[in-house]
Amino acid sequence: MSYANTQAAAEAVAQLLWRLETQLDEAFATGGELLAALPRARSAANLPAIAGQQAFEVFGQAIIAIGAARGHTVAGHRVIEKLGKQMGYETSFGDEQPKPDIAPMGADVTHLRVAA
Repeated sequence: MSYANTQAAAEAVAQLLWRLETQLDEAFATGGELLAALPRARSAANLPAIAGQQAFEVFGQAIIAIGAARGHTVAGHRVIEKLGKQMGYETSFGDEQPKPDIAPMGADVTHLRVAA
């Protein structure tokens, strides 16, 4: 594969990674808004506390899952970034800020490593 092909592939991956991270953030924010709206709607409708409780719990679990997906995506971001550096190609995989050396909470990344 030529340098031009490698560069194009890396740029394509970077764009998709950035898009995925943005969409997960948006889903997390929208889910938070939904969770905040549920008790307000219940109160406005003068319904008892039990009304909608099951939906609140299920949506809460969805938010937890989105948070875990976001953590796994951040961990994958770090893996891709390291692989790019090992290949001698550095591109912006979504942002220019250095990543901390700690794994995100909730993301078990012990099985992830770059094969050399």
